[in-house]
Order: sequence, then structure tokens, then C-alpha cells
Amino acid sequence: MNKLKNRIKNIRWKFWMYRGMQSLKQRGISANKIEQAIRETIHHKINAEEKIWINRIEQIRKQFTDNPTPVTILDYGAGNPDSRRSNEEMEHGTFSTTTYGEICLGSKPPLWALFLFKLIRTVQPEIAIELGTCIGISAAYQSAAQELNRKGQLITIEGSEAIAGLAKKNIESLNLKNIEIHCGTFKEVLPEVLEKTVNLNYVFIDGHHDEQATNAYFEWLLPHLSPGAILVFDDISWSSGMQRAWEKIVKHPAVSFSVDFKMLGICGM
Repeated sequence: MNKLKNRIKNIRWKFWMYRGMQSLKQRGISANKIEQAIRETIHHKINAEEKIWINRIEQIRKQFTDNPTPVTILDYGAGNPDSRRSNEEMEHGTFSTTTYGEICLGSKPPLWALFLFKLIRTVQPEIAIELGTCIGISAAYQSAAQELNRKGQLITIEGSEAIAGLAKKNIESLNLKNIEIHCGTFKEVLPEVLEKTVNLNYVFIDGHHDEQATNAYFEWLLPHLSPGAILVFDDISWSSGMQRAWEKIVKHPAVSFSVDFKMLGICGM
């Protein structure tokens, strides 16, 4: 039954990707690279080297899936679409007890993780930032793509110390050297990272899920982006607030084109 559900999800997600690709009317180097990444993801075009990395990362996912080990985390995000956490609650964080398996559900599914992998392979950013490490699955996909590119560094930020610790162990088990994991709130850590960053090529925003915060991160990033930079926003349809944030971002004059995959949104600068 789970295999059937996953197959149906993949068909639906590939439709969203294809529809997004068809809406990509803007032509140019960045747009062409995004289209290439979409096509290679939809058609599962993976070479031997890529397959080795992907299999190793998916083995880690398998170890966490349905794992009942309990863990207490401090969550600085918006919770779920119905949580309605206040700004103060998100700033100070909310403690909750969960399991490894439930945390793993927050990782990008294999199809979307493959898309991020292919996007890094085609865009080939020198500097990439990820907001929201979780247990390191998407970070590993992106870092492995940089490893295969023979260039690039990934800086990823996770608010929960407990989850960041899991991510570090997973990254170390893969022996990925081109990645830095920072623990702290995005509000605290991102400005410090950006102070040391010039010509930022690529950002994946996968955390917090709050309208005001998402718009604020976008504004903080703008002065540090290089021409042709790619910004990927996760869960743009997650809530009405995230939908409004996405709609505002794509209308910004600095954005030259955007692609809406319903789950993910991409902006080209």
C-alpha cells in the first residue's frame, strides 16, 4: 500500500514539475539550467557516480524511517499550518517530544531531493546556503552534488541542537567535507553567515514557514546574491501566509523569473 501511495505521489509531483517547466517562458542561462534539472529529475537520469551517492544517502533515510527512538527538540518554526504560533513563541522556541521517524518525515522526499541534487549539478554554485537542515538528507544530496561538481561549499543552518547533532553524524558518516552545519535560529545565524559571504549563487529556504520571516530572509539575502543566483523556497503552498510570502517575492523587481511547483518555488535573479 505504501509503495502504491508513493508511486501516486511521484506521478503527481512530476506533473507539478512538468507544469512548472512549461510555465518557464523566460530564456537564459539560469532558466535553461533549471529546465535541464527538471527534465533529468522527471526522467530519472542518473549516472553511475550519482547513483552511488544517492544510494548511500537513501540508506541513511531508511535507518530513520519508522524509527521509534524518542527525542526532545526545541522548534523555532511555525509548527504546522494550524498552530498560529506568536512571533515571541517562534523566537524563543517550543519544546516537543517526537521520534526519529517523525523527524525524518520533515526531510525532502527522494524525488524532490533528486531535483535539488540535479539543480546543484547544473547550476554549479560556488557558495550555497540551506535554511533548515533537519537530519541532513537534503543537505547531503546538495553537498554530494557539489562533490561530484568538484567545487562548491554548502552552509546549512538548523535551529534545534538535537536535530543538528543527528545531521552532523549523518554527514560525517558520508565523509562529505564541503559542508558546514551551523546550529541556531535563522535570525541569529544567517546575518553572521552573510557577513562573510559574497557572490552567493544558490539558497534553499526550508524552514520556519512563517510569512513575515520568509520575506525578511529574502530581503537579507538580496544584497549578497550574485547575478543569476537561484533561490528555492520550500512549502510555498503550506499555509495562506506562505502563499502570500511567495506572491510578494515573485513580484519583487530583483526577480527576473519564477517557477511554481506548488510544493517548491524557484526564483531567478
